[in-house]
Amino acid sequence: MPIRLHRALLLTALFLIFSPVHCRAIDPVPSQNPATPLNHGLSDLELQQWYHLSAGTQLIPYDWLVALVDDSLTKIFAVTGLVADPGHSDKLPVGFAKTEGPNIPVPQAGFTCSFCHTTQFSYKGHAIKIDGGPSLQYNSRFLSALIQRLGMLLPPDQHAFFKSLQEQTPPEPFKTFATRVLASRGEVVTAYTLTKLAQDVRMYTQGLISRSGRDLSPEQWGPGRFDALGRGGNTVFTALNPDNLRPANAPVSIPPLWGVWEYDWVQWAGSIQHPLARNIGQVIGVNAGLFNWVQPGVDIPSEKDKVFRSSVDIESLKTLENLARRLSPPQWPSVFPPINRELASRGKDLYHGNKAKGIQNLCAHCHVPAKISNASDNAPSLQITMVPLQEIGTDSLYLENFSRRTVDTSFLGRGRISAREASEYVTTELLAVNNASNEPEYQGRPNIWRDKAQYIARPHVAVWATAPYLHNGSIPNLYELLSPIRERSTCFALNPNMEFDPVKVGFVTEDCTGLPPSPTQPARFEFKTMLPGNSNRGHEFADTTDCDNARSNGILGCALPVDDRWAIIEYLKTCDIARQILPMALACRDPD
Repeated sequence: MPIRLHRALLLTALFLIFSPVHCRAIDPVPSQNPATPLNHGLSDLELQQWYHLSAGTQLIPYDWLVALVDDSLTKIFAVTGLVADPGHSDKLPVGFAKTEGPNIPVPQAGFTCSFCHTTQFSYKGHAIKIDGGPSLQYNSRFLSALIQRLGMLLPPDQHAFFKSLQEQTPPEPFKTFATRVLASRGEVVTAYTLTKLAQDVRMYTQGLISRSGRDLSPEQWGPGRFDALGRGGNTVFTALNPDNLRPANAPVSIPPLWGVWEYDWVQWAGSIQHPLARNIGQVIGVNAGLFNWVQPGVDIPSEKDKVFRSSVDIESLKTLENLARRLSPPQWPSVFPPINRELASRGKDLYHGNKAKGIQNLCAHCHVPAKISNASDNAPSLQITMVPLQEIGTDSLYLENFSRRTVDTSFLGRGRISAREASEYVTTELLAVNNASNEPEYQGRPNIWRDKAQYIARPHVAVWATAPYLHNGSIPNLYELLSPIRERSTCFALNPNMEFDPVKVGFVTEDCTGLPPSPTQPARFEFKTMLPGNSNRGHEFADTTDCDNARSNGILGCALPVDDRWAIIEYLKTCDIARQILPMALACRDPD
């Protein structure tokens, strides 16, 4: 057996043995009523675009994914946090797209915006689906499940397997897979077509294993977290030089999309201004074939369009951006306990302050952005508050990884530069080669990147639907967020069904056990705040000697009385903040 093939099969076996997502029987998540979206406001056709329009990413051949999907894989996808879409013609989950184009010989399955920005969680048997909310997918477990399913197509006895292909009598499950794929391509089942398909499966599986095995950090991301700057940087920049690889070990909570078009800076560190450049960065970070030409001994192409050739689809990105702009923030679901209006009114005074009542402004001074005067139609209208790390005191690894990272871009003739400079340069060039530098809807939004030691004070638009909290998702509910660190969980376990807690506002948690997952049960995720990048300190109201005048080291003020915490939480269930900040949020109505 060829050495590279043996290594690929060995790595596949290791994934099968050690991954917490197993392909044998898994007890399903408790049955639920069909999910009903709370908010989207799109037509059926537009919703299918939001769910499945390709922006240009590539994962595996599209017809392979369609051929692989069956009831068992659908069940596995569900426990990794993917959202089902019964309306899709090929029965693929929300967020999967078919990528085609002149640079793609075989249509590819990739991801689109909704893969990370449509969420679904549970409450007493009800499935709550929210478009534009942060996905709760567990990325590494999804990829492990996919790699396992591909690996199962290749039996360990390769000699016997390839002999069966020559005789056109392949074993299951490869037989069913090959029959479906070749039929979809209009190809006849022959020894050649079977062997060629098996070789392609081997190549793709080896590639996925290689990419996944370069950095094992993602297994600790958990549901709803992604180190986009870390992993995206690895995808793009290791093509230029393998030494550009860095651990993607600073995952952050996937942010919601409601209103972000109006913000002057985006990302948790406020590192990007230009919406299209940000989205291009996401596409190439997932994989759009950028820099595929880079090989030892290959000279840099003389034409810029060949240097920056990729499958990025600018027109689709613009369509998806426009759809995202129309996604309104969700209202508090009617299946939840009703909002206590008297308590919420008290919480509003605490949140915004009320001079007449002598109540201090506790939250709005950071989390309600200032209006930008005389903003043009396409320019940002809201000036987001950026809080220095020294003041907010939350975990710093996300900021440190990006600000300290350097990239060897010698292949591009620019030497070793900072990750900020490299990201700005690459996205600027991609805008140019795709004739998108001067798009009128992006005038007033220069492609400037920065790497300051600060975090965005994200506006609390439908914040109830965006748990867990802090930039790194280290706090499971709003009650703990408003509590001193001594009252916060140092470790909490989340179940795959993500049961919502409408009292503390977040997710129901369990105690950590440290035990390995059961092979027949959906694997829990234990969030350990002692791990690098996972600290739950900072953004704290606590009684210290100078808490009245504090604004450093994570102390924002003195400890809040318990009744005040509950009042603020009740207010955050309402649509009031969304309606104050975003004109498009007028459709958000609190339930009666």
